[in-house]
Amino acid sequence: MSGGLYVYGIVGEDTGEDAGEDTGEDAAWLPGCGLAEEPLRLVGSGPVRAIAGEPPEPPRPDPASLSAHDAVVRRLAALVPALLPARFGQWLPDERTLSAWLAAHARELAEALERVAGCVQMTLRVFAGPDGVETPPPAKEPAPAAAGGPGARYLDQRRRDLEREHSLLEIAPLRDALRPLLRGERIERASAPGPLRATAYDLIAGDAVDAYSRIVAETSPRLPGWRVTASGPWPPYAFAPRAVA
Repeated sequence: MSGGLYVYGIVGEDTGEDAGEDTGEDAAWLPGCGLAEEPLRLVGSGPVRAIAGEPPEPPRPDPASLSAHDAVVRRLAALVPALLPARFGQWLPDERTLSAWLAAHARELAEALERVAGCVQMTLRVFAGPDGVETPPPAKEPAPAAAGGPGARYLDQRRRDLEREHSLLEIAPLRDALRPLLRGERIERASAPGPLRATAYDLIAGDAVDAYSRIVAETSPRLPGWRVTASGPWPPYAFAPRAVA
């Protein structure tokens, strides 16, 4: 016994309800083992539950462990209607701590599970072109100035800045073409200098992967000054609401 629990993902209350998890036995529907060959089991008794194992020690953040973690998560995601995958390294001291965390965040986790049901994540990365020439974003009609005093104008400008920060106007034709497929999106601007400028995490239906990939392949060559890559499908790592703590 390790004295700790390593979390692989969060599932709904109906998952494996007849598999004997309340007895502490391994759930029959959980084939295979964790990244350290440890048995997997369900933890929690509320509307959301965790799939966890008890490896002998916390895994080290090396390529082999990262790959093994992802393999376990992928296997689990293929077995259940909805899974919130835990990011690598989610280690808790005991079952009581994990159960308390699940209870405290049950509503948020249940809503996130509903959102990702039947979906996968595609990851889109935007790089400056190899020649270093960037095509500026298409011009937009200027928004009317906010009415009111300095405070209202400041908040309006802040809203516009946030919209710009979390959009990808540089590749607007591609984003517009993908829009009908998106169930959710998260956009992150690169904080360090370099060719990578932004990453989009796109949540799409599991049966829309081929359509998504086709749109990227057909539209990306028409984005002068930018290079776009797409990877996936992945479990929806970017749409799990928070780290277990």
